[in-house]
Amino acid sequence: MLFSITFGAFLLPTLTLSCGVLFPHVRNVELDTTAPNVKRQNLTLLPTEGSGVHWTVSQNLRQMQLSDDAFISRDLAKFNHSPNVTVFYPMGVQMNLSEHLQDMRLTFSTFSDAAPHNHNYKVEFGEGDWTVVLARAKGTNDGPLLGPTGNLLPPTEKVVTYDLMTISRWSGGLMMEEYLWTDNVLLYRALGFLPSPPPENVPDIELNPYTSPVSTLPDVDESPTNKVKMAESDGALNFGTLNAKDLHLAENVTVYGLTDEPLSLKSYLTWLEHTRIAFPDLHVQNRPYRQIIAQGDWTATISVLSGTNTGPWALPQYLTPSPVAATGKQFSVLHYTICRWQDGQIVEMRLNLDLFGILNQIGLGDLI
Repeated sequence: MLFSITFGAFLLPTLTLSCGVLFPHVRNVELDTTAPNVKRQNLTLLPTEGSGVHWTVSQNLRQMQLSDDAFISRDLAKFNHSPNVTVFYPMGVQMNLSEHLQDMRLTFSTFSDAAPHNHNYKVEFGEGDWTVVLARAKGTNDGPLLGPTGNLLPPTEKVVTYDLMTISRWSGGLMMEEYLWTDNVLLYRALGFLPSPPPENVPDIELNPYTSPVSTLPDVDESPTNKVKMAESDGALNFGTLNAKDLHLAENVTVYGLTDEPLSLKSYLTWLEHTRIAFPDLHVQNRPYRQIIAQGDWTATISVLSGTNTGPWALPQYLTPSPVAATGKQFSVLHYTICRWQDGQIVEMRLNLDLFGILNQIGLGDLI
């Protein structure tokens, strides 16, 4: 049985919620547009759902940052969320506003200093009403929590650091949809519920204004082309055409999120081949995506990943030392990617896989 301190979320999304955790009362708070830290906005409207005003990407990103500021200060009166927001967690958990707020209170009681590094985020971009942010978050488990077997455990007093992704849709300055992903496998390892503590200071995808900016050619909008090529890449994966050309992968591509150390082109293709042995019908919903966001050299996708486990699956050593036999069961989970493109090819890619969700759905939850 997976453990949870959140409304049956089954694992530790308590640390995943700093991405602008909800509260609608921000509409009652005036925004000081003369302050230096909001000088980019020049806003005259309070955040109001359904105002008919589409804010710019930079304004919505600022709202995202303010949401995380509110989380860090434990000020639940300043979260930029609509009262009608829907929040999507790993493992298929979905929450409304009141459930999400209760989850925040549980977070504060279990990881009292949980906070993302949001000045600046590791990655931040957007398109239209959508924003994408990736943050490094940190917290100390100084409160009781439920263990893997469902029993209440004393605090571990361990400090955990992890990646936290939030993809959001905004309306009039308020968050309407929020897709959360955090590395729950890493959290289990860091807390001691799985063997092999995760390594520290592992390279990760990062938007850097000097080495990997939003766009290397600001005067050329490659985002429509990158969207098309992203769909083609996932189409090749769906058909099992696992080569660099059809997947639009650069020879020097770096793939993050699947293993402790980033994967090269060769090692990523090997990973795909082994995964398709376990799931020959592996499929990414790409026509259409649930959502695809592109700005400059960057894309992010929200999709559904599905498959049927009809072959042996080689899992990480900290879960099992040998491949597990096929269960014949299917899975379907939300799936996220963040990619950086150059000359029509992916040069960096982060895959945010809901591994625990997959294991649970195909009958291998006892490995956790």
